[in-house]
Amino acid sequence: MRYAKFERMVLLVMGLAVAAMAVGMAVQKTDAVEILGHCLMLAVVVASLYGGKRGAALSFLVSLAIYAVSRLAWRGEFQAHVLAQLIGAKFLVYGILAILCLYIRIQFRYFFVKMEEQDLVDDETQVGNARFLRREIERRVLEHERYGKPFSLVIFSFDPALISRMRSRERRILRDVAVNVLKPDTRAVDEVARVENRLVVLLPNVGPEGARTCGARLRGKIDGMLTLREGEEPAGVRLTISSYPGDREAVEMFLAELEEATQ
Repeated sequence: MRYAKFERMVLLVMGLAVAAMAVGMAVQKTDAVEILGHCLMLAVVVASLYGGKRGAALSFLVSLAIYAVSRLAWRGEFQAHVLAQLIGAKFLVYGILAILCLYIRIQFRYFFVKMEEQDLVDDETQVGNARFLRREIERRVLEHERYGKPFSLVIFSFDPALISRMRSRERRILRDVAVNVLKPDTRAVDEVARVENRLVVLLPNVGPEGARTCGARLRGKIDGMLTLREGEEPAGVRLTISSYPGDREAVEMFLAELEEATQ
């Protein structure tokens, strides 16, 4: 989960809670100023989450000022000591909300950044991401240097024109190809990853001939899936095979691309 998504979830939960309480207050015929004061809590939450220290301080002061002026202007039957208690209560509530949301912004942002740095799974396809693939290729290169073991990369590149034509279904198709074709039809030791509009299968201890056989088999199943889903002849999926050490330069260029993408 990315921090921005977590932030939106916090805002949604707090927004729903504030709205539900405001509706309850309205049903119980609580006066309008108290409902306004309650709704101002949401303004403090939003400003503190998205505006940092300045947003938190400013929203706290503005919301408290709006409530205090409104409460004093429309005091109803409240006595002076009750008004003071009501304003004091809002002072505490707004202050606590501002501090809490500012803490979430400061502390949880770093937590999620750290999580993202260690994340090795692509959220959309649930296979490895670029960081995962980079790590695996580097491991295989070291294995070759020590033990002479080859490996191959089978790369399926989805053409931008194809992706544009089925943009509304891009994520689903990439996920289905990865989960329903690539993972079931490869060995347990093989690794599947997604890098932008490419799906990559890493084949340990497999040379060029074995990689071509595997690639042709997987390509046939991908074409069959696209034909079935689109009702037309498959097009726009390009198969590339690179075997190490024979295609050392191509593999090193791809690895450099992954390093740049994961910086």
